[in-house]
Amino acid sequence: MKTKNLAVGALAALLVTALWWNFLLKPSKSEAKKVKADTATEREKLAPLEAQLSKARLAQAHAATFKAQLTALQHAVPDSPALAEFIRDANFIADASRVSWQQVTHGPPALDPSTGVSAIPVGIQVKGTYQQVMDYLFLLKSLKRMVVVDAVQISSGGGDASTGTGASTGPFSGASQLSVTVTARMFEVPPETATDGSTLTGAATG
Repeated sequence: MKTKNLAVGALAALLVTALWWNFLLKPSKSEAKKVKADTATEREKLAPLEAQLSKARLAQAHAATFKAQLTALQHAVPDSPALAEFIRDANFIADASRVSWQQVTHGPPALDPSTGVSAIPVGIQVKGTYQQVMDYLFLLKSLKRMVVVDAVQISSGGGDASTGTGASTGPFSGASQLSVTVTARMFEVPPETATDGSTLTGAATG
């Protein structure tokens, strides 16, 4: 009788183990493998998304720099002659350098078909002491508008009795005033034109 009870107990334990394996442990292991595989798949999908996010954050961080560079370029080479603005800037640097006289002339834009950029010839004449003229030329080079100086002609003039001559002209000693003629070029990117002759882009000229 005791042996029979042990056999029944062993059989019951074996049955419980089989049930536990088939209905609990085996499905759990299968589910764990599936979750692990799904996790690996999602990680593979996540990698390019993280790379895109990193690029987006980097672009956002540099957006202000790109915008500033674009603005500087638009000031340097605008999409219109913007002559009125340039003359205002020229008058400003004339006042800042304290030259005694200034005259600005310009010619019509000439398009270079190979670059799509138009060159505007500019002539500038100023008169002042050596230091004033040097200051003027420095400020001219520092303008936001890109100005390419092709030639500078300098000649000495007589002293101005009304101002009490004697201001130094540096290497041009013997005269208190210098007359300077600057031959230069500015540039513009002309607006695109449609086949019917209408303007597609661009601002009004200054």
